[in-house]
Amino acid sequence: MDLKDLISAPLILLVLFCSHPCFAKITIGVSSENGESLKYSRKHFHGELKSAYSCVINHLDTDYDVITVPQARLIKMLQNNEVDIAMPLLLLPQRDLFAVRSATIYQVGYELISQSADSDLSIENLRRQANLNGIVYKRGTGARTLMLKYLGIDKNESLSHEQQVSTWQQAVDFVAKNRAGITALPTVIAKDIEPHHFIGVTRIKMPEHQLGLYMSSRFAKNTEATVINDASKTCKEVI
Repeated sequence: MDLKDLISAPLILLVLFCSHPCFAKITIGVSSENGESLKYSRKHFHGELKSAYSCVINHLDTDYDVITVPQARLIKMLQNNEVDIAMPLLLLPQRDLFAVRSATIYQVGYELISQSADSDLSIENLRRQANLNGIVYKRGTGARTLMLKYLGIDKNESLSHEQQVSTWQQAVDFVAKNRAGITALPTVIAKDIEPHHFIGVTRIKMPEHQLGLYMSSRFAKNTEATVINDASKTCKEVI
């Protein structure tokens, strides 16, 4: 065997070994907009959601980096295969179109926030408020989808007035100041907002929703994706 053969043989083996994508290091994206519920610093997760998510990630046998970015950007990066894993994210049908969901990691509660002027909290009246006064929601989240589903409004229906804001607190403030009729936010986030922001609004408990993580379409072809999904089932918690 000459020198050329000695060099090419390992390369052939590498190509065969990497017939599925090889991941020298996995990139995990964490949304920066979770309040105190989930943060990553000094190589550790912190917050109310840390237990199950740490449990899942600790099952990885591969080195990983964690980056923290705004959620709208995180979703775009996931769609473009710029991150391998994105979390925490609601498991929603529209996200299934470009990424692969994990099993449910948490069942998380949501609150519908409405103006307090009307004591009628029936779905029909709340729907009327949404149509008359509009809705507001945090951009890059699943709040709009869950809100409209709860109110029985088709997600493709265009309401007369919809506004997107940068923070959950801004969404609550818009309703409190009569700049919108309805909003919604996760209960774990509501705990981090100071109580005075909820003066002048009514808080309505919504059904729990599935919270998990998403894997990029590229990463989902890797064997570590199976590890992540199995760990999601093992580490599942209810809050």
